[in-house]
Amino acid sequence: MSSQLSSAVMAIFVARMAAHGWYGDRVRTDVASKDFETAAGGRTAVVYCRRSSEGPHHLLSGDYQSEGRNALSTCWGTIPADADQAAIEAEVDRFARQTDAEIRKTYAMRIMALRAEPDEEAPEEQEPEAHPGHAPG
Repeated sequence: MSSQLSSAVMAIFVARMAAHGWYGDRVRTDVASKDFETAAGGRTAVVYCRRSSEGPHHLLSGDYQSEGRNALSTCWGTIPADADQAAIEAEVDRFARQTDAEIRKTYAMRIMALRAEPDEEAPEEQEPEAHPGHAPG
Protein backbone atom coordinates (compact mmCIF):
# COMPACT_ATOMS: atom_id res chain seq x y z
CA MET A 1 0.00 0.00 0.00
CA SER A 2 1.42 3.33 -0.97
CA SER A 3 1.86 6.08 1.58
CA GLN A 4 -0.51 8.19 -0.52
CA LEU A 5 -3.24 5.55 -0.18
CA SER A 6 -2.47 5.21 3.52
CA SER A 7 -2.84 8.98 3.91
CA ALA A 8 -6.21 8.80 2.14
CA VAL A 9 -7.42 6.12 4.59
CA MET A 10 -6.32 8.26 7.54
CA ALA A 11 -8.03 11.35 6.09
CA ILE A 12 -11.29 9.41 5.73
CA PHE A 13 -10.82 8.11 9.29
CA VAL A 14 -10.50 11.61 10.76
CA ALA A 15 -13.38 12.97 8.64
CA ARG A 16 -15.76 10.17 9.68
CA MET A 17 -14.75 10.43 13.35
CA ALA A 18 -15.45 14.18 13.10
CA ALA A 19 -18.95 13.34 11.89
CA HIS A 20 -19.38 11.53 15.24
CA GLY A 21 -18.18 14.48 17.35
CA TRP A 22 -14.46 13.72 17.46
CA TYR A 23 -11.77 16.19 16.41
CA GLY A 24 -8.54 15.64 14.52
CA ASP A 25 -5.12 16.21 16.00
CA ARG A 26 -3.27 19.38 14.99
CA VAL A 27 -0.07 17.47 14.23
CA ARG A 28 -0.81 13.79 13.63
CA THR A 29 -3.06 12.72 10.77
CA ASP A 30 -3.85 9.31 12.27
CA VAL A 31 -5.41 10.49 15.55
CA ALA A 32 -8.79 11.81 16.67
CA SER A 33 -9.93 12.83 20.16
CA LYS A 34 -13.19 13.49 21.96
CA ASP A 35 -13.81 15.15 25.30
CA PHE A 36 -16.34 13.75 27.76
CA GLU A 37 -17.75 15.38 30.86
CA THR A 38 -18.04 12.71 33.53
CA ALA A 39 -18.97 12.55 37.19
CA ALA A 40 -15.20 12.46 37.88
CA GLY A 41 -14.47 15.53 35.72
CA GLY A 42 -13.43 16.02 32.13
CA ARG A 43 -11.83 13.10 30.29
CA THR A 44 -10.45 12.77 26.78
CA ALA A 45 -10.59 9.68 24.60
CA VAL A 46 -8.07 9.20 21.81
CA VAL A 47 -8.48 6.91 18.81
CA TYR A 48 -5.92 5.87 16.23
CA CYS A 49 -5.82 4.68 12.64
CA ARG A 50 -2.47 3.02 12.06
CA ARG A 51 -1.03 1.02 9.26
CA SER A 52 -0.48 -2.51 10.50
CA SER A 53 3.08 -3.75 10.88
CA GLU A 54 1.83 -7.22 9.92
CA GLY A 55 0.30 -6.35 6.57
CA PRO A 56 -1.04 -3.66 4.28
CA HIS A 57 -4.24 -3.06 6.24
CA HIS A 58 -5.04 -0.36 8.82
CA LEU A 59 -6.00 -0.97 12.44
CA LEU A 60 -8.34 1.20 14.51
CA SER A 61 -7.85 1.33 18.26
CA GLY A 62 -8.45 3.69 21.15
CA ASP A 63 -7.52 4.77 24.63
CA TYR A 64 -9.87 6.07 27.33
CA GLN A 65 -8.66 5.67 30.89
CA SER A 66 -11.42 4.96 33.38
CA GLU A 67 -11.54 2.85 36.52
CA GLY A 68 -7.79 2.22 36.25
CA ARG A 69 -7.99 0.64 32.80
CA ASN A 70 -8.35 1.41 29.13
CA ALA A 71 -12.12 1.22 28.57
CA LEU A 72 -11.51 1.04 24.81
CA SER A 73 -9.20 -1.97 24.97
CA THR A 74 -11.90 -4.13 23.38
CA CYS A 75 -12.71 -1.65 20.59
CA TRP A 76 -10.92 -2.54 17.39
CA GLY A 77 -11.41 -2.14 13.70
CA THR A 78 -9.65 -3.33 10.58
CA ILE A 79 -9.62 -1.62 7.21
CA PRO A 80 -8.44 -4.01 4.50
CA ALA A 81 -5.90 -2.76 1.97
CA ASP A 82 -8.40 -3.17 -0.87
CA ALA A 83 -11.29 -1.37 0.89
CA ASP A 84 -13.07 1.30 -1.11
CA GLN A 85 -14.20 4.60 0.41
CA ALA A 86 -17.66 3.31 1.32
CA ALA A 87 -16.20 0.29 3.14
CA ILE A 88 -13.70 2.50 4.99
CA GLU A 89 -16.45 4.90 6.05
CA ALA A 90 -18.69 2.03 7.20
CA GLU A 91 -15.92 0.51 9.33
CA VAL A 92 -14.99 3.87 10.89
CA ASP A 93 -18.66 4.62 11.61
CA ARG A 94 -19.05 1.22 13.30
CA PHE A 95 -15.87 1.84 15.31
CA ALA A 96 -17.07 5.32 16.39
CA ARG A 97 -20.41 3.94 17.61
CA GLN A 98 -18.60 1.14 19.46
CA THR A 99 -16.19 3.53 21.22
CA ASP A 100 -19.00 5.87 22.28
CA ALA A 101 -21.02 2.92 23.61
CA GLU A 102 -18.08 1.58 25.63
CA ILE A 103 -17.35 5.00 27.10
CA ARG A 104 -21.02 5.41 28.10
CA LYS A 105 -20.71 2.12 30.04
CA THR A 106 -17.94 3.43 32.31
CA TYR A 107 -18.82 4.08 35.93
CA ALA A 108 -18.20 7.84 35.81
CA MET A 109 -20.38 8.20 32.69
CA ARG A 110 -23.18 6.09 34.19
CA ILE A 111 -23.14 8.26 37.32
CA MET A 112 -23.25 11.37 35.14
CA ALA A 113 -26.25 9.97 33.26
CA LEU A 114 -28.03 9.21 36.55
CA ARG A 115 -27.45 12.76 37.73
CA ALA A 116 -29.05 14.06 34.54
CA GLU A 117 -32.23 12.03 35.05
CA PRO A 118 -35.14 13.65 36.89
CA ASP A 119 -35.60 12.39 40.42
CA GLU A 120 -38.62 10.09 40.27
CA GLU A 121 -38.98 9.87 44.05
CA ALA A 122 -39.04 13.61 44.69
CA PRO A 123 -42.53 14.83 45.51
CA GLU A 124 -44.03 17.06 42.89
CA GLU A 125 -44.74 20.64 43.86
CA GLN A 126 -48.41 20.95 44.57
CA GLU A 127 -50.51 24.05 44.44
CA PRO A 128 -52.13 24.85 47.77
CA GLU A 129 -55.77 23.83 47.74
CA ALA A 130 -58.31 26.64 48.09
CA HIS A 131 -60.97 25.89 50.65
CA PRO A 132 -64.50 27.15 50.07
CA GLY A 133 -65.07 30.38 51.91
CA HIS A 134 -61.39 31.07 52.40
CA ALA A 135 -59.42 33.42 50.27
CA PRO A 136 -56.02 32.10 49.23
CA GLY A 137 -53.39 33.87 50.95
